[in-house]
Amino acid sequence: MKHIAFVLHRFSTGNKKIELVLPEVWQAASLFDQLQKNFVEFSKYLEWIEKIKSAKDEAASIKMFQEKMVAGEAFNLVILVDGVPSGMIDLHELNQRSGEVGYWLSGDAQHLGIMTKSVEFLVEYAFKQLNLEFLILRTAQDNLASQHVAQRAGFQYVKDDKNNHKVFVLKNE
Repeated sequence: MKHIAFVLHRFSTGNKKIELVLPEVWQAASLFDQLQKNFVEFSKYLEWIEKIKSAKDEAASIKMFQEKMVAGEAFNLVILVDGVPSGMIDLHELNQRSGEVGYWLSGDAQHLGIMTKSVEFLVEYAFKQLNLEFLILRTAQDNLASQHVAQRAGFQYVKDDKNNHKVFVLKNE
């Protein structure tokens, strides 16, 4: 069965067609497969990954994302790479002034500019649609790829937080 996704943004990079879509339960199995395929690398950076033990757990996470979106507490998107759910990007800790950017992307789709363009779209949405004043993006000390995404998207490094993450901020100017 072919599923239809609600697409918020489309772009291409190299020979890949990218769509940023609303999260839906039908995406859970593919997202779970990506998390498992990348578990060793992701477990270094994603504290929550060990809680996702099945596609059913991922489906429950998607339902929670949907509830938080309706409540105005978060904004989540699934990243489709050539139609396959391959990662996620979100705004969490969302309030009237700010939000925190989070993301992950399957290793086989990394280093193609997908995440930088996805973050740039999320920034535009956050500032133009949500009228946020600033965004925060945290990375692990050794996650140079994520730090480069933050910098390419215009974020400025400001400090290390109490958990020893690098904190980047982008102001709506």
